[in-house]
Amino acid sequence: MLIDARATRAKSRRGCKTCKIRRVKCGEEKPHCVRCSSTGRKCEYDVSILNLHNPLSLSPNTVWRERRSFASYFQHTAPYIGGGLDVAFWSTVVPQVCRSEPAIWDAIIAVSALFETPEPPAPEFGPLSSWKKGQNHRDALAWYARSVSAVRQRIERGRLDIFVGLISCILFICIEGLQEGVEEAMRLYNQGVCLILTLRAQIAAGVVSATKASLLEDTIVPIFDRLGAIALPIGTRVHTLQRDTIDASRQEFISLKAAREAAVSLAADVQFFEYICIEHLRETGASHVDQELLGQQTTLSARLSSWHTSVTNLLDSLRAKGLLSPQQTGTGALLLAHHEMLYTIVRTCTYPSLTATDAYLLNYQNIVEQSSIALDASARSDGTQPPYTFELNIGVPLWFTCLRCREPQTRRMALALLRRAPRVQGFSQRHSAVDFGERIMVLEERNAMKMNAPLTPLSPLSQSPSSSSSSSRISRFDPTVFLTTPNHEYAPTPHSILSDINNNNNKISAAALIPEEARIGPVSIFRPQDGFPRGTTEQDIAKWKMRGPKQIFLRLSWNEHDVESDTWRTVHEYVPTTF
Repeated sequence: MLIDARATRAKSRRGCKTCKIRRVKCGEEKPHCVRCSSTGRKCEYDVSILNLHNPLSLSPNTVWRERRSFASYFQHTAPYIGGGLDVAFWSTVVPQVCRSEPAIWDAIIAVSALFETPEPPAPEFGPLSSWKKGQNHRDALAWYARSVSAVRQRIERGRLDIFVGLISCILFICIEGLQEGVEEAMRLYNQGVCLILTLRAQIAAGVVSATKASLLEDTIVPIFDRLGAIALPIGTRVHTLQRDTIDASRQEFISLKAAREAAVSLAADVQFFEYICIEHLRETGASHVDQELLGQQTTLSARLSSWHTSVTNLLDSLRAKGLLSPQQTGTGALLLAHHEMLYTIVRTCTYPSLTATDAYLLNYQNIVEQSSIALDASARSDGTQPPYTFELNIGVPLWFTCLRCREPQTRRMALALLRRAPRVQGFSQRHSAVDFGERIMVLEERNAMKMNAPLTPLSPLSQSPSSSSSSSRISRFDPTVFLTTPNHEYAPTPHSILSDINNNNNKISAAALIPEEARIGPVSIFRPQDGFPRGTTEQDIAKWKMRGPKQIFLRLSWNEHDVESDTWRTVHEYVPTTF
């Protein structure tokens, strides 16, 4: 859906009689337009115009459901969809726009209806397509279709205001996310980025008001930056829309919102740094990265430290003044959990050994602790989480903990909290994250128990790819089949690694019971249409049996020990997935 930057408003030729008499723009909602309804005026249309409209809107019962959904939006959707820091945008700005834009009205009530729709069953109980949809869900789909149709008609006629198109794009991303329409949501995201760049050009030309310009940079751009931080493909630098790089080392934050935007900027840089380190280690086979990357690590560590100091000072100041609300406490906990994750990534991604993360158990425990606080603060009145959020979400650091922390109790606590997180964050589905995180945990622990079977508490454990005295306890470790097996076939075994800990009386640390060879390295995601990972061969592509360029692949890695040469190598494998 392409937006014409020259789109302008035009007079309505199908408006109601009342708006025509008053010589004001009619939104053309049927059977009563929003303008008349909001001012208590009688609203009438010519019969010929009513007959052209979708029969869905002619039912008084449908009108009542629309108004009920709009009222529900203020109570159940606006306070949660963007998190506590963006409530004004969702509670004030978006509803104001819908007064004159029917497409926004329809998108709002569609989002509201989906927020009220009971959560669909987990994938193991059947595909979403077979789920029997209730009235709220059917209404949401009808209103969404009507909104999309209205936007398209405005585009075709060259009458769509770009700012309105951008807000509709944000609402459509939410609707698609709740429908598990990841591909469409990402297409909308890319379209939104183009709209932002077009609006900036208009702002520079002086044809956009200062109010809209401020709203764009202060609220809408950060929304897209947060979406971009978790968008596919993972293995490329995130394109930030922020005009200036936020340097947390040179400022004190005046608000939690400023701290959040700085955290997003840091996350983008840390993610790209980790990717560069992984590729360097893969290509060189070295035991550590070069001096240039170590210098970047030092710089990122300093930025993270300064950010943490600034946020801690801000929270202490608010607390001392009695201004730290429960919602702000939750936001602070959310930001601190993300900091612990980013810090751990920066400190461990310069080594090929997957056991390097074991030294950061305290950081993982802090993630779990802060996540619990954040989830309690973001819960709705009935104790549940909102089904969707544009906010930085606790799901990301919790998923990170599920994959990287091998201490079983902490890992399981993170998995339990992840199950409480919002169902959708941006483009990410919670059930996929939980499913994959649990598969990795079970896979690693099963193989660890096989490897450790002949060990006694005093036996040495192979813990580093650089170790020269280690011996391989399995001939081949291939997780790909296990990770693509249906859920009911990989249920956790009755004998868990927790019992190994108790049997050994803690003489061997919990994390150490999962040796190097049993661990899965950092997971990345790619699609062929975005380009193949470096080092991909024709043989790799031939065996993938791709369904198309949009097929999503997981890139897995693990360290494998060669007994004869007593050397280590990192194995990479690519798994097609629907996660």
